[in-house]
Amino acid sequence: MIWIVSVVAIVVTTYIFVDRVLRSLKVGNYEDKYVLVTGCDSGFGQELAKRLDSLGFHVFAGCLTQDGREYLAKNCSKRLVTVQLDVSKAESVEAALELVKRTLPQNRGLWGLVNNAGITGNMSVSELCTREDYVTALNINLLGLIEMTRTFLPLIRVAKGRVINMASICGRIAIFAPPYTVSKFGVEGYTDLLRRELYLRGVSVILLEPGAFMTPIFNVERLTEQVRVSYNKATSEVKDTYGDVPAKFKLGIEKVIECGSSDTSLVVNCYVHGLTSKYPRTRYIVGHDALVTYLPLCYLPTRISDWVLRCV
Repeated sequence: MIWIVSVVAIVVTTYIFVDRVLRSLKVGNYEDKYVLVTGCDSGFGQELAKRLDSLGFHVFAGCLTQDGREYLAKNCSKRLVTVQLDVSKAESVEAALELVKRTLPQNRGLWGLVNNAGITGNMSVSELCTREDYVTALNINLLGLIEMTRTFLPLIRVAKGRVINMASICGRIAIFAPPYTVSKFGVEGYTDLLRRELYLRGVSVILLEPGAFMTPIFNVERLTEQVRVSYNKATSEVKDTYGDVPAKFKLGIEKVIECGSSDTSLVVNCYVHGLTSKYPRTRYIVGHDALVTYLPLCYLPTRISDWVLRCV
């Protein structure tokens, strides 16, 4: 029995060592590589655009607002090009493609597409979320991501580059925020299929699954007000069924924040590793809450994970 334990320990230790060595190897020549990042007005996208620029990459920073474009133009080098981009609109995506094609050197492809843009949407209970709530979240978080990938994939194949998609631990286990969760489950499925389709074609497809991070989209007062608006439109029967939804939501979201992280560099580090490592991971699960709380729940029997989530 002792020798079996020893062999297992040696195998595991060797695997971890070799894995770390391989993951630490870098692709190099960043100054020759072009990366497109969506959702660069604030949060992860803005931090990533600045980090990649500081590393020497040529960055196309997709911004929804003029303020976002102006901020990056002032705080980054001339290698960074801002792009007016609304991923939910096909014409905006097509215009971005034309700009990227005009900017890329001849016969040069796109090393990376980072589908970072996203919204939380209405975070009320399912019965209070309208069809429009789901459509809005799906258009940006899932369909916009798919449209960006389909549009830029030919350029990524030229460079044998990477597609990095922002999902969420909510794409693994349904915790709250129905429209957001549905869209992130879709991102998980699409990314898994895409990775398997492109593996033999030299393109890496990578998924990020962060827990709760305090970015600008995680504004408690704004999110609570959204929930309150939908609650106020509900019938008295529905209100009696669920009780004071806005108050319960605010209490719940404050608990999520307590367990979450304000260190957004953890997510940016994973993005950067996915773009710079010779052997990137296929999934990056980021955040203490995601790793310690939510990921283990994914592997428990459903009734047990349901019970745990009801209790927290």
